[in-house]
Amino acid sequence: MAALLDIRDLEVKYYTKEGTLSALRDVSFEVGEGEVVGIVGESGCGKSTLGSAVLRLLPNNGQVTAGQMIFRGRDLLALDEEEMRHLRGSQLSMIFQDPMTSLNPVFSVETQMVDALAAHSPRASRKELRRRAVGMLDRVGVPDASARIREYPHQFSGGMRQRIMIALALLSRPALMVADEPTSALDVTLEAQIIDLLRDLRRELGTAILYITHDLGVVAQLCDHVVVMYAGNIVEVGDVFQVFDSPRHPYTRALLRSHPSASRGAERLVTIPGRVPSLRDLPPGCKFAPRCDQARPACHTDEPQLARVDGRSVMCHEVGSVHPVGQAETPAPTDAIVGADVPVRPVSVTMRPVSQAPAIVQAVNLSTHFRDRAGFVGQLLGQKTGVVRAVDSVDLAIARGETVALVGESGSGKTTLGRTILRLQDPTGGQITLEGRDITRQSQRNLRPMRGRMQMIFQDPVSSLSPRLKVSALLNEPFRIHGVGVNERAKVGELLEMVGLAEELAEKYPHQLSGGQARRVGIARALALNPDLLVADEPTSGLDVSVAAGILNLMKDLRERLGLSYLIITHNLEVVSFIADRVGVMYLGKVVELATAPEVFTAPKHPYSEALISAISLPDPHRRDDGRRIVLQGEIPSSRNPPPGCAFHPRCRYAEALCVREAPGLYPVNGGGRLSACHFPERVRT
Repeated sequence: MAALLDIRDLEVKYYTKEGTLSALRDVSFEVGEGEVVGIVGESGCGKSTLGSAVLRLLPNNGQVTAGQMIFRGRDLLALDEEEMRHLRGSQLSMIFQDPMTSLNPVFSVETQMVDALAAHSPRASRKELRRRAVGMLDRVGVPDASARIREYPHQFSGGMRQRIMIALALLSRPALMVADEPTSALDVTLEAQIIDLLRDLRRELGTAILYITHDLGVVAQLCDHVVVMYAGNIVEVGDVFQVFDSPRHPYTRALLRSHPSASRGAERLVTIPGRVPSLRDLPPGCKFAPRCDQARPACHTDEPQLARVDGRSVMCHEVGSVHPVGQAETPAPTDAIVGADVPVRPVSVTMRPVSQAPAIVQAVNLSTHFRDRAGFVGQLLGQKTGVVRAVDSVDLAIARGETVALVGESGSGKTTLGRTILRLQDPTGGQITLEGRDITRQSQRNLRPMRGRMQMIFQDPVSSLSPRLKVSALLNEPFRIHGVGVNERAKVGELLEMVGLAEELAEKYPHQLSGGQARRVGIARALALNPDLLVADEPTSGLDVSVAAGILNLMKDLRERLGLSYLIITHNLEVVSFIADRVGVMYLGKVVELATAPEVFTAPKHPYSEALISAISLPDPHRRDDGRRIVLQGEIPSSRNPPPGCAFHPRCRYAEALCVREAPGLYPVNGGGRLSACHFPERVRT
């Protein structure tokens, strides 16, 4: 395969007040014509810097200081800004991580797409350019593209905005597209749609893709080759099958072992001790040596070179050793390291059967509706108000020591249900009991004494922690609010130790913490008053795979140690397979299946559950074409105007006339304890 892009000995430096930082060092690899190359590694390894460097979009304090980037025989670094501007959008393009911040909110999609085309096709008429823009939107799956192109970015869902970004990147049919985490914030079903879309467009247009991600499952399902980066260096490059089957570098092996999966069940996840070193303080020798369980003295003094072996390149002194992932030794968990994201020393952890203990919290026929009110302009235009049924007649009980997970696409009502159970949101109807005590209509004043027993771990740990308070003050705040007298200094140390953080972090502010550390501080704060129930909203969202593994291990340890009950809200089904006892699958405000985690993952009894599980991007390239994936068409309908009958029937491959006429109830399947809201549960494959 001819090299479309040949990167040779690339170096990038950032110039800051604190000094010069080496962001990329001696980076060399190729991207062939029509090839998909995945760039993986933890945050801070240089992935996004590499993508920005390829398009010459580094920030003002960033500079390429050495190397070459040969694109179709031309060195991109030798081009002036006008020549580079001509290449961007015509032969080079980029999909940015957050489409909402990349699309201009004050211009319609039509204006942005047509203007982008006009910059490279000045002689074409606006009518022709609009026709091409509509055609590309239609190609990437935006329904009713000719009408919706007039709308603004905020009027589209997250999945549709990502499709618009892909359409913009492909307007001029570029030879190379850089995709920076294009599916990181999407549900598993939307992720599957985007992956299939990129695969089809690559086949149809011949576009090569440089795919930047920390999701190893996406790399396994989409990419031809994989580049593993660590602290600005490439540590392994090879064919995706080779790298996933027999990783040669210890860092690659550690990343793969950290990945949760249903096949591992209750096994403890392996975490990488410590974290990626700061660019201001890179260690001598191999940069991974301080975290490597196989490091020898030479690794700490002599930096290895990228060596060619068995058709791949590896930067390791132990390059000759082969460790298939399934046979790799698992290093023993470590104690807390200052400033590191590591698990606490574990207690015995096993996946238990569903608890037979009485319910600690129970929701009966619970509903939460929101009145959709038209604004002033909307009233002038005669827009009608409606009701959003975010949670619609849900029954759910959680036993002491049990972990229940709620899964489903965005808009299914998971977070609203969790907030309603905690009475952070007032219910519209139904009943909530805490150990038999009705709290449905209790005033906030009467609820305050009970707040210590029910706590929430919020999705964004940094925004939920006051930026003006140090960690010590944040951890002591619950005691002050509830008037509990404690030795504050001793309690802070105890809570930090409980979540595997060093006491030195007590004097830091939230912005000085890593993502994993901030998440652990949020958990420690939630544990301060010894709660019985924790509601965790996307507890691993936005975290690297190793940091996420540490959080999951921690939550599991704390459940065993403290007898906690969890309600975990997530769209990451791999998290569910590792930690949950039971799973509730939600769709348009209703629970459509409720069963044990093994039952849902091995034999789902609702078509929606079946589709969610089939859409998981497994870190196994051999499963990419096995025909198991069910890609749902379209997106979840609006709760303002749900379909008649079974709400899932417009997207269901088993739907019949009965499904359109009549909504199924949530009934036992085969006389067992599992429940399914489907007229034909027996048709769902097992």
